[in-house]
Amino acid sequence: MTTWRERHDEAVRKQEAAQQAYREATDERAQALLDGVAELGTQTAVAQALGVKTPSVNQAIRAYQKKTE
Repeated sequence: MTTWRERHDEAVRKQEAAQQAYREATDERAQALLDGVAELGTQTAVAQALGVKTPSVNQAIRAYQKKTE
């Protein structure tokens, strides 16, 4: 049987791992969007190909570029 403290600490570790995985996936998505822009020419073309709105593509790319500057 585990204590409440052990369960808490394990939950915290899981949360941290999930947050790290989310950050990595966000970066991978932004890089894929940049590759799409390189291939298709514009963020609008990428958004249309994905069936999403252009601002969502732009926002993801800007956040990634700001992070990597």
